[in-house]
Amino acid sequence: MKTVRKILFYFWQFTYALIQNIMGLCMLAFYKIKGSESEVFHNAVVTYIDRKNFGGVSLGMFIFINKNVTGDRRHDMRIHEYGHTVQSLILGPVWLLVIALPSFIWCGFPPLIKLRKKKNISYYWLYCEGWANLCGLFGTKEKFLTEDSLQRGRYGKPINPNYNKRKNIKGRKRNK
Repeated sequence: MKTVRKILFYFWQFTYALIQNIMGLCMLAFYKIKGSESEVFHNAVVTYIDRKNFGGVSLGMFIFINKNVTGDRRHDMRIHEYGHTVQSLILGPVWLLVIALPSFIWCGFPPLIKLRKKKNISYYWLYCEGWANLCGLFGTKEKFLTEDSLQRGRYGKPINPNYNKRKNIKGRKRNK
């Protein structure tokens, strides 16, 4: 069954989601020539690149993450970016307009960065980013580890709507 899923994953990526995967493959080739390291993550290829002011990006099944991000933050970024890979499987050729373009603008447009900081708006508030987290959790069956992802990863709200309630209950039990 795993082999069938794997074959379907690659088949779907290189047919229905062909455009973003060709772009990702070209980007992978560029960074491999520069000596970047890669690994397979749930059938996707994660490449760690050395770029300032860069977090991560997905192009189909090709994920690129800043190599200086480590630990729990790297773990959560892989899940988030994999979520964009799942979105690519769902949306195919319209993914570029519906997900990639709004995500690119939300992430890199200086007035929006300033607005997020000024108003303390979660990066995951935007529909495509919050949805990427949910798709990543579903697709990987892994859990987020960082407080930011847990507290604000579902459209700016806790991933688990009962997260704060359980945290407070656990905290009260410890205090007694």
